[in-house]
Amino acid sequence: MAEIEAVPDWMPHKGVESLPCGRWFDGVGLPTFVGLRVVSRLRERSGPVVQDQVADVLTWLVLPGAAEEWEERAPGVDIVRGPRVVAVPPAAWCEGPWTGGSAIRWLIRPTPTCLTDPPVLLDALRHVLPPRGDHRA
Repeated sequence: MAEIEAVPDWMPHKGVESLPCGRWFDGVGLPTFVGLRVVSRLRERSGPVVQDQVADVLTWLVLPGAAEEWEERAPGVDIVRGPRVVAVPPAAWCEGPWTGGSAIRWLIRPTPTCLTDPPVLLDALRHVLPPRGDHRA
């Protein structure tokens, strides 16, 4: 596994940990099939992304409170804030796809802050998700 040089102090070292939202980050979760479209749209502007390969969810980490009003602007997005938690793997857990080890990994490698710029992420969500009230089959 590749060694990650600089990561936040809260990053687990030995295994996946359920870390509380609202202290270091909040989460923005999407089903993987939609989240991969967001990753494609963001490209290098995306921050690190946690992938839960069993629950089939991608989660971006943002500053606490940064996505407070997003449910109204981005329907279908799971805003994960306190007292909820996000399962976070160690920085080196970037291998995949899942082969029976931990189902939680980094789809996009961690960075020194592990946070995504909220306006950039919201803009990508608006382009990928249908507008509220759009019930296309």
